[in-house]
Amino acid sequence: MRLILTLAAVLASTPAAARQAEPPPAVKNAEACLRQNAADAVRASTGAADAAAFLMDYLCAGPVETAARHARSTNTLTMLREMQQGAEVAPEDDWLAGAVVDPVTGELELKAAKDPAAQGGLMAMQMMSSFFGGGQNADPRPIALRELAGRLVQEVRARP
Repeated sequence: MRLILTLAAVLASTPAAARQAEPPPAVKNAEACLRQNAADAVRASTGAADAAAFLMDYLCAGPVETAARHARSTNTLTMLREMQQGAEVAPEDDWLAGAVVDPVTGELELKAAKDPAAQGGLMAMQMMSSFFGGGQNADPRPIALRELAGRLVQEVRARP
């Protein structure tokens, strides 16, 4: 009981930001691009919404797509592991063993999959992951990046 109370006290005294996982480089790179280009987007646009869209869709399209790929790949790997959970899989047949999401490129990498069928299954899952991620009308870009772009545009527009 004392251990639980001690852990609770430590968690309560730790700032929330410090308790959250560090964002992967793919996300950090997208955030940096948004910060670096917000002023240019505002100068090139007629309004806040136009500036945020220009920032996300053009000036930082590559880094934002990489962050979105990281999110999709992470969701796909989580879903695959959940589907495999509870199944009796021999270690030599576990094609998810060692699977990771590259933190920089966002690509899902299967280290143990030697079977072409497993690689094909993975590709099919990656293509379908956008449907699992919110439907056909969902914006594939991470919400946190869209929010950041909007806040940055507002900050730049508020400057004298």
